Amino acid sequence: MKHAKPTIVVSRCLGFDACRYNGQMIPNRFLRQLEPFAKLELVCPEVEIDLGIPRDPIRIVAGENGERLVQPSTGLDLTDRMVGFREKYLSGLGTVDGFVLKARSPSCGVSDAKVQGGMDNKAQTLRRGPGMFASAVITKFPGAAIEDEGRLTNFRIREHFLTRLFTTAEFREVAKRPSMRKLVAFHSRHKLLLMGVNQTKMRALGRLVGNHEKRPVAEIVADYETGLADALAKMPRYTSHVNVLMHGLGYFKKGLTAREKAQFLDTLSLYREGKVPLSAATSILRSWIARFEVEYLDGQSYFEPFPLDLVEITDSGKGRGK
Repeated sequence: MKHAKPTIVVSRCLGFDACRYNGQMIPNRFLRQLEPFAKLELVCPEVEIDLGIPRDPIRIVAGENGERLVQPSTGLDLTDRMVGFREKYLSGLGTVDGFVLKARSPSCGVSDAKVQGGMDNKAQTLRRGPGMFASAVITKFPGAAIEDEGRLTNFRIREHFLTRLFTTAEFREVAKRPSMRKLVAFHSRHKLLLMGVNQTKMRALGRLVGNHEKRPVAEIVADYETGLADALAKMPRYTSHVNVLMHGLGYFKKGLTAREKAQFLDTLSLYREGKVPLSAATSILRSWIARFEVEYLDGQSYFEPFPLDLVEITDSGKGRGK
C-alpha cells in the first residue's frame, strides 16, 4: 500500500546532532526508522537563539512579569529571543503534519517542562507544562500530531501517532487539488479507521461528505480537515478497535471454520487485556482479506494506516492509554 510522505519537525538532538546543553546527542531508533518514510525538519531552538554547545542550562521561571526563559548562571533573560525565533520559524514552516520534540526541555518539552519559582537551584517546581518553543507549536498547529520522544516509547501511543501522522499527510494530498471525487474516495478508504478512533466523528464526516450539493467544495474540504483532526486527536479505547475488528469478522463468517473463529476471538481477548498489540488481530484479518479477496476491506487504510516497516512491538510500559 502506498503512503503519503508526512513532514515532521524534530528536535535536532534526538539522534541527529550533538547539540544538547551538555554537548551530547540522544540516539533515537524510532526516528531513524521513520526517516526514510518522512521529510524531517530538524531544529534546536536553543542553538538558534545563539546559545553555544555546550551551554549552561536554562529554565522557565515564574515571576511578577509572568513566565520568563532565563539562564541562571549568567542572569540572561532569553524570553524575547525565543519568542522572536519561534514566531519567525513557525510562520515559515508551511505544511507540517507532526512534531517530535525533546521531553522535559524548557524550550521543547510538550507537557513536562518545569516552571520554577526562582533562579536558585533549590527553587520549587511550581508546575509542569509546555516549553517556550513547544507552547507556540501547540497553539499554531492544533491539528498536528505532537509528541515527545519519551511518550513514543509506548507502542500504543506510537501507533496512534503514526496513524494520525500518515492519515493527515494523505488528506493533505486531497486538499491540494480538492474535488468531491477525491474527498469521497478518501472518506470511503478511511471509514473503518475513523470508526476505530471516533464513531461519532466518523458519522459527522460521513454526513458532511454526503450532503455537499449546495456548498463549495473548498469549504467542505476545509470543514472535513477540521473534523478529521478532531477525530484523530485522542487515542482510541480498546473497545473501539474491538468493535471494528468484530465488524471485519462479519465479512468472513460463512467461510471460516469454528477453530479459525475461536482463534481470532482469543486474539481479541488478549488484545482487550493489553497482552498483544492491535496488529496481532489485524494481521489475521489481513490474511483472510487476501484469502477470500474481499475488495472493500482490502482498500481500507485501517489494516495498514502507516508503512508496515514502522510496526514495532517494543514497549516501555509507560503512558499506557485506556
